[in-house]
Amino acid sequence: MDIEKLDYRSLIVFESVCRHLNAGLVANELGMSSSAVSRNMAHLREVFQDVLFIRRAQGFVLTDKAIQVLPNVNELLFSYRELKNNHTHFNPVSAKGHFKIYAYSEFTYIIHKVINEIVIPQAPNLTFEIRTLSTDCSRAIENGEIDFAVVYENFKDNQILSDMFSPTENLFLIAHKSHPVFNNELTLENLCRYGYFSLDNYNDLDAPLLQLLGRVNGQTIDIAGATDNLASLTRHLIDNSYISLSCNVFTREYFDLIPAIQTCTLPAELTEQLLGMIDVGRCVGNYLIYSRINQSPSHHWLKTQLFNAVQAEWDKAANFQR
Repeated sequence: MDIEKLDYRSLIVFESVCRHLNAGLVANELGMSSSAVSRNMAHLREVFQDVLFIRRAQGFVLTDKAIQVLPNVNELLFSYRELKNNHTHFNPVSAKGHFKIYAYSEFTYIIHKVINEIVIPQAPNLTFEIRTLSTDCSRAIENGEIDFAVVYENFKDNQILSDMFSPTENLFLIAHKSHPVFNNELTLENLCRYGYFSLDNYNDLDAPLLQLLGRVNGQTIDIAGATDNLASLTRHLIDNSYISLSCNVFTREYFDLIPAIQTCTLPAELTEQLLGMIDVGRCVGNYLIYSRINQSPSHHWLKTQLFNAVQAEWDKAANFQR
């Protein structure tokens, strides 16, 4: 194996072929001709003295050598991108690119606000697709098909990088302003007396936290339903005698705009017990997640803008609620 002949462009082609298993898709992604992709593949085979990619009717199949080499290639590419991002001058005014950002319903307004008020004035040639997260998109993020997602702590982290922009410190009770729940002490026993409508973010947990804690303490609660949409939850809370919970300060900001809805912070001891039901191997909080693959200077710059601005918006909302 003549490793000295290995170059950056060939590493990029190697990683892309391993991901797509299709030379045409690699050419489209990297902006290369099909013949250029073929030349790089031939060069890689020469360097590693292995066929690496076996052509089949449905696409390429990786050889054992390619599977063994891929983790090292990913590490090298990650180091190259860090070097490029940290030591190359980037001018957002001339930057171009299209970015896909997905977020849970509670975060989409803030993402739009950050993009429109902070990012676009600095980088007017960037374009964006901002969507509400409605399925488990871990694989799409890993593959670089989605550039960023804003989620809670329960996500698969294969090839996904993550930055936590805020820890979860408080839980908020949400109900109609005339609901009797606000007239009593906010204990687990009292909360379990009422029907519960969950703001369900795509099966992050097997059951709502209140129901999980109730089971441990011999309490049962009537789960009336679940929704991933704030507007839908609002109608359910106004039209029925349900209660709900949220850990998101942006959600509380939203409900503060609705006269018929009241929110309040749960007692610290109860909050600690509820959050203790979450065990996903990372800190309970809100994360910006993205792929190891998409690490261009524009992506790196946008990541910094998103993280700092969303974190600042969260801190501002949290301080206002205190």
